[in-house]
Amino acid sequence: MSPRHRKAFIAALMHETNQFSPVPTNLSSFGIWRPAGAGEPPCALDTLAYGTYWRRALDEGLAVAPGYFATCQPSAPVSAADWAALRDEMLADLARAGSVDRVFLFLHGAQCAQGTDDVEGELLAAVRAHVGPQVPIAVLLDLHANVTRRMLEQADYLLACLEYPHTDYAARALEAYDLLERHVRSGLRPVTAAVRLPIVGAYPTTLEPMRSFVEHEREVQRQAGVLSVSACHGFWLSDVPDAGATVIAITDGDPVRAESLAMELAARFARAAVPAGEGLAAPEAVKTALQFAAATGKPSVIADRCDNPGGGAAGDSTFLLRELIASGAAGLTLAMIWDPMAVDFAHRAGAGARLALRLGGKVGPRSGDPLDVVAEVVVVRDDARQAAFAQGEPRLDLGRTARLRIGGVDVIVNSERQQVFDPRVFTAHGIDPASCRVVVVKSTTHFRNGFAPLAGAIIDCETPGSVTTDPTLLDYRRLPRPMSPIDPGTPRTPTPLGVFSRVS
Repeated sequence: MSPRHRKAFIAALMHETNQFSPVPTNLSSFGIWRPAGAGEPPCALDTLAYGTYWRRALDEGLAVAPGYFATCQPSAPVSAADWAALRDEMLADLARAGSVDRVFLFLHGAQCAQGTDDVEGELLAAVRAHVGPQVPIAVLLDLHANVTRRMLEQADYLLACLEYPHTDYAARALEAYDLLERHVRSGLRPVTAAVRLPIVGAYPTTLEPMRSFVEHEREVQRQAGVLSVSACHGFWLSDVPDAGATVIAITDGDPVRAESLAMELAARFARAAVPAGEGLAAPEAVKTALQFAAATGKPSVIADRCDNPGGGAAGDSTFLLRELIASGAAGLTLAMIWDPMAVDFAHRAGAGARLALRLGGKVGPRSGDPLDVVAEVVVVRDDARQAAFAQGEPRLDLGRTARLRIGGVDVIVNSERQQVFDPRVFTAHGIDPASCRVVVVKSTTHFRNGFAPLAGAIIDCETPGSVTTDPTLLDYRRLPRPMSPIDPGTPRTPTPLGVFSRVS
């Protein structure tokens, strides 16, 4: 294929599967954008890898044959039939693309389907079978990917975002673009070494010692001959044999150096993977938040991390809302309670109405009991949006929303289940979070980019949700054991998964 006929196939399929989630998943759970002859991606995808890669291609004159962009809020495994439909549609998109000289896929890495633990590995094997052994494939994964041998065998370049919150998808997509371009133009010879660690957990990269580890990754990646390094933390809410942390090092034709780098980085990761600490119970979290707000004169932000829809929770738990109401304090706000029925009633009643509502607590035991409240409908909207990771313009649709006032507490309820990334969730409903005493967000870590600048204190709260960050509380059945920190005293010894190369 001549340079003027360079063409990439790109597609995206993102679902973080939480085996402990009470929320079922089927094809209708996915938001799927199909290009249908589009000459460029929609702006909503600009901060995500798919849109970033495509726009770079436009700038450099590379033709793009786009497949679909499909995302789904974390939830239980998708049905086998619907997974097959997603796979077959992507392969049909690839067949329609005709001759391509590179493939870029934006995948999660912890997606499962009923009967299939390794969705990404199966998909990559099918893509490889179609394009053949010579076409390079680059895959960008979520940092919480569970990397499998099959994924490593089928991809030439397996990269993960380095940050948690995942603020560097765009930057890593550009790195993948450059690797594929160099591969096609100058014949890079990627050799990948991967090392597994018996570790599960949530390790934000904004905090030490993980912050320094990520900076070291970047230093290593700048060394001559090193093409890419990644540390996949694994998804602690997976219950599959390949769950756990994996470190990947890719060099240009140097297997010995790739192995050495992967082992060195794995040893560093083992030391850096320190849990962020136990969260406070809901009553203590609210009490502490009010104390910090009084002392600092700035809002305290409580992370309702266990009811985070971004990890697979329902997002309708009432534990913290009950404590906010019981405090009798004013200047408190919470977002978002996923309660489509309450939203519908609020929209029917309209702003200014007072409603007797049974709010939240609908999905299951980890949602708590529903709250019977009398609420004033302050604002109703069907066009409120937020920005993913609080980056760029607010393009994530919140669905139908309502601001309800219950005593001194303002609650945002919504119809599209998702976590809070961005203060605009509040400002879109007339609430200035910087002027509140306590702000509660249903999120684990991804809220920090947007809320840390305004917070006098950030408080982690541990409620009985299905996204607990303490893996010792989960009933694993298939996770490999022993595993740190579930099994105390487990040596964090790196184990090589192997060296993978398509170099002949």
